[in-house]
Amino acid sequence: MCCDCCSVRQQKCWLYGWASFLLIFGSFLVAAWPSLSRQWIRSMLPLKPNSLMYNNWVTTPTPVYTSFYLFNWTNPQDLNNAAVKPHFEQLGPYTFSDYKVKEDLVWQQPQVTYYGRRTWHFLPEQSKGKWEDIIITPHFPTLTAARYVRRYPRLLRKIMNFALNREGGGTYMRHTAGEWLFDSFHDDSVDFAYRLHSPLLPLQSEQFAWFLDRNNSKLYEGNFSIHTGLGDLRQMGELQLWKGQAHTGYYAGECGKVNGSTGELFAAGRQWHEAISIFLSDSSRFINLYAQTNVSVNGIPAWRYETDERSFDNGQLSADTKCFCVPKLPCPANGVLDFAPVAYYGPIYVSHPHFHMTDASYRANTTGLQPRGDEHGMHVIIEPTLGIPTDLKGQIMVSVLVQRDEAIDFLKDIAYDHYAPLFVVQLQTELTKDMLSQLKLALNAPAIGRYIGIGLLCLAVALFIVGVVLTKKHKWHNEEQQSALKAAAALESTLAKD
Repeated sequence: MCCDCCSVRQQKCWLYGWASFLLIFGSFLVAAWPSLSRQWIRSMLPLKPNSLMYNNWVTTPTPVYTSFYLFNWTNPQDLNNAAVKPHFEQLGPYTFSDYKVKEDLVWQQPQVTYYGRRTWHFLPEQSKGKWEDIIITPHFPTLTAARYVRRYPRLLRKIMNFALNREGGGTYMRHTAGEWLFDSFHDDSVDFAYRLHSPLLPLQSEQFAWFLDRNNSKLYEGNFSIHTGLGDLRQMGELQLWKGQAHTGYYAGECGKVNGSTGELFAAGRQWHEAISIFLSDSSRFINLYAQTNVSVNGIPAWRYETDERSFDNGQLSADTKCFCVPKLPCPANGVLDFAPVAYYGPIYVSHPHFHMTDASYRANTTGLQPRGDEHGMHVIIEPTLGIPTDLKGQIMVSVLVQRDEAIDFLKDIAYDHYAPLFVVQLQTELTKDMLSQLKLALNAPAIGRYIGIGLLCLAVALFIVGVVLTKKHKWHNEEQQSALKAAAALESTLAKD
């Protein structure tokens, strides 16, 4: 605007026009922007192809690390010695980068089905254990076979005892950490079970490793169908089907239900009293976590959810979890899940590491385990408004029950029945600083708009005041000169008429 070319009227139009615009726009930001911005941000949350949320979900958006801890049985020679309890030493971590990408996506809004291809890479610089570490564990194939025939007549148990003596049974197994985790090894008893081709033991290989054929596989975990949040953000990320089914078939009733989050997406607008359920495909069940404390993550208010004694309950604390007990098998004391339905009915159990938050009986007949609440629990930190997880640590321990059995030569002289820890799987991830900054900006967008609106309103009022003052004092630019020119023009016109 060229003030030298503008009349006082034009200057007033410009000033009051801008003041009016700022007044209207500022009022809009103060009154309507917070609600509109929240709706706009929430509209970006549902999963759909090529959306912002999709791009941060379809591939691992943050560094994820999986650490494995293996337990070495240091005194297997004393299994039958009542003077010495079995001792276990934790080795590791053996840390891997854990990269996951969703493939073969099928959209049926509000649901998407996908396979997750996971790729692990060993990170020796972040590991304390070596690939060549020697790890000794109880001979769980023998323990599984013994448990399987324990409920049958003595003749069948004798046949099983003969088979174990002839086909590679034993009291312990000795292999390297690499062989236990991914590289695999040959075991005579596993090979024998594989060659039987029994539908009761549908083994896929004569080789064995805890994570055999898992690395870079998209099929091992099966496919997942989750709610995209479209139409109902309260269901966003909730697992609808696993392997095409709404029930795992491993546990009865509600305990076998497929539900919870896969740990990557959570519903927006959470309430403090609502537990979070995370479905663990490796455990074929969901785990509940409960809000415990308010925390601040990079200045972002968030809620910290943790597991507690209810998370691995078997009916001792809540009748609703009694269905995790396996029919025809003793129900374990609180804190441990019987993994038998998933592990070919072997004496395999799942719990917190080092039997943290379990009945004391699980550690009574062993030494070496040291449960710590700050180290062996699970937690998720979630920003509740948008349901964005900022930090996650999940971990479980797998153990085997070593039990005396008079009908099995390898087990008939065991001094102590005990739960032997085998390994711990621990997964950790947290948002990067850039992603936290983006989250903080999204959360602050309503307030930022409101403050800008207040600033614009103040500026509008100031412009109106300036206009009034200039008008009263006749201080508009060139107002005196323009008045003089008008007066001269009026005089000249009067003289011309005379």
